[in-house]
Amino acid sequence: MAVRIAGALLAALSLSLFSSPALAQRNKFDGLRQCERHASAQFRQLNPQFRRFVIDRASVSEDKYAAQIGTQFVSTIYHGKAMLDAGSGEKNVRFICLHAGYRRGPLFVYTMAE
Repeated sequence: MAVRIAGALLAALSLSLFSSPALAQRNKFDGLRQCERHASAQFRQLNPQFRRFVIDRASVSEDKYAAQIGTQFVSTIYHGKAMLDAGSGEKNVRFICLHAGYRRGPLFVYTMAE
């Protein structure tokens, strides 16, 4: 009886692992969404009046890098245009996001005035 229950639990666990959305194919937009979240958290820490950071998806270039920068592994560099509202109104900026892969996420986001 215990063997049957253990077998049923193992089968249910394996089915849930294979149908997990985490195993679904990732794309550029997942990385950009992670960069937006990381930038928002980073900017909010530096400026309490920060409102939002939105990447213009149509302007983004994606460079595969796959190398170490110092002690950090970077798999992709995203760069393009974004809108930054730091509390004093919306501004168009250029951004760079160093991304370490989908499991580790973004490492660094930097913006420059356009």
